Amino acid sequence: MKRNKIFLFIIFSLLVILLLSTVFSSCSNNQKSIKFTSSTESSISETTSTQKTEAINQTEDTEESITEGTNYLDFYEGLHITGTPIDVDINTYRLKIIGAVDKELSLTFDEIKNIESVREDIELICPGFFVDKGYWTGVPVIELLNMAGIKEEAKKVEFISIDGSYKQTLPIEKLDNEGFLISYQFNDKEFSKYHGYPLRLVAKGEAGSYWVKWLGEIKVISD
Repeated sequence: MKRNKIFLFIIFSLLVILLLSTVFSSCSNNQKSIKFTSSTESSISETTSTQKTEAINQTEDTEESITEGTNYLDFYEGLHITGTPIDVDINTYRLKIIGAVDKELSLTFDEIKNIESVREDIELICPGFFVDKGYWTGVPVIELLNMAGIKEEAKKVEFISIDGSYKQTLPIEKLDNEGFLISYQFNDKEFSKYHGYPLRLVAKGEAGSYWVKWLGEIKVISD
């Protein structure tokens, strides 16, 4: 009888030890699982952060590349980049038509776009460098000059950039031909700031250097 009690006590002790061992093992595995999850979340967080940083850097590199392209004739949005971009506040922007005219004009971008426009397939040629092909939309130069009223003594017209840093002059009789536009779209899209936003001169048959970008003033000259 006494031996049976001892035997039962040993069996019970073994069962208790086995149960405690199982519980401890389960807790230990849970701790490992928590540590692994925490490590994984940290890794995911670091990866996401890295991806965001790389995306931001890639965007900055692209913008930097475009900016640098102003010196290297990069091809962007269907046109080559030439000249130094000008930032324009479209709310205060005005295209001025002055000089030997009956009525000087100061037109907003929207006023220009509300004038009847034309869309013409014209090549922009920079001899020895590139040829850009596409459709240009805008108002014929002669239409704007007629709105201002050209004086009889008028001989030529000067096209001047917004900041006055660039200008070109053409005979007034040439501007009555097709293909001379105050343009605001290329291939049905408004220009980016790298291509002359908001307005630029289109001068069919003239070298690209005559196609004044970031146009701010048209001056009619009598002598």
